[in-house]
Amino acid sequence: MNKSKSWLPTLLWGLLLAGWLSLLFMFSSQSYDEQSIQPFLMTHFNYHQLKSWLPDMTITYRTTVIHSQVDPFRFIEFLFRKGAHLFVYATFAAMLFMFLRSLTRGRWFLSIVITLLIAIAVPAMDEWNQLGSDERTGNATDVVLDFAGGCAGLLVCLCILGIIKLLRRKK
Repeated sequence: MNKSKSWLPTLLWGLLLAGWLSLLFMFSSQSYDEQSIQPFLMTHFNYHQLKSWLPDMTITYRTTVIHSQVDPFRFIEFLFRKGAHLFVYATFAAMLFMFLRSLTRGRWFLSIVITLLIAIAVPAMDEWNQLGSDERTGNATDVVLDFAGGCAGLLVCLCILGIIKLLRRKK
């Protein structure tokens, strides 16, 4: 790559990462009601219809029991929220790794280790941030879920980079 443009990937990944972190902490600072998808679900789905589509499942989360057949709107929202945790932190870790990879120039192991350390620190700070938000509670279980998402995102990123490397070798 041209030396005069070798900083572009680092800048691009840095800007994407900063934007993603800004979104993460903005959503983290919102109240539960501001983030709730239940009003949307209630206006677009019938209670009985939704209940018939869902399997009879019960999820215990901390001290709360969520039944799919008793409150399908809450059940779907719970699954959506936890899925969002996985997606947000998977994307974060992938962006972070790509940013660090561009900074460390081929020192993949260092980039992986730093990504994993930050992928546990940021969710911990996120949950701490939620302690100050209305109707939100910081939760260690979510830190574990977020870290699992970060590990999954890093793994997917590494697999994609590995496939790209293999394809380039074949050419």
